[in-house]
Amino acid sequence: MAILWVLLAIFIAACALGVVLSRSPITSALSLLIGFVGVGVLYLCLKAEFVAAVQVLVYAGGIMVLYVIGVMFTDSEALRLNRQTHMQAWPAFFIILVLFAWMGHKLYHAEYKAVPSAVTVAVAATPEEEAKTRLALEAKAALAHDTNPRQVSVALFSDFLYPFEAASVLLAVAVLGGIFLAKKEV
Repeated sequence: MAILWVLLAIFIAACALGVVLSRSPITSALSLLIGFVGVGVLYLCLKAEFVAAVQVLVYAGGIMVLYVIGVMFTDSEALRLNRQTHMQAWPAFFIILVLFAWMGHKLYHAEYKAVPSAVTVAVAATPEEEAKTRLALEAKAALAHDTNPRQVSVALFSDFLYPFEAASVLLAVAVLGGIFLAKKEV
């Protein structure tokens, strides 16, 4: 399984490099699409089927349509004439490489403790209390074996509501910026 993870990570990193290093916007968008599908496969390996399906449907489907429309609206001749290398590219590359190595080191040496299973002992004095206790324990057990979409939705709309909304605003601003850049006259 570890070999699969390493191969998948190398594949996704190669797709990301293809996005950045490709001279053609269409090739770059195709590399991005393949990288999105690779991330979906990674989610499948993590047994998060719902997140994998959302990854493929939303990113590989919807976001790629926006990118392809953006590529179609931009003037490729103007992009080829104005392409230049900035002096920030190599320092940024080395900073990203150092951060990537640091994060990999931290993840490799992280210790994750197993979550102990809870043992509940209930003593009831009357049959009514016993029935109530049994129903409460069954409800608790049902929540412990909750489905993946429910776990994702509860986490997304309770703990991560503000980052989720910030990401939607960021995507809206990116779409508006793409439309502004695609216009011929300002």
